[in-house]
Amino acid sequence: MAIILDKNKCVHNHRCLAADSCPGGALTQDDENSYPKIDHTKCLECGLCTTICPNNALKQNA
Repeated sequence: MAIILDKNKCVHNHRCLAADSCPGGALTQDDENSYPKIDHTKCLECGLCTTICPNNALKQNA
């Protein structure tokens, strides 16, 4: 499984809570107005980011 970002649901005008909470450091954000980026080589596929995002912009892709 891989985590994917739905840019249509991502508000991206604030600091990404999911990026700040990612235990593997797989989610990063250049600045408060940018979309989070996913480094799939670091992703633990724990799904924590999918539960933290209030807009359901992060999802596990089967």
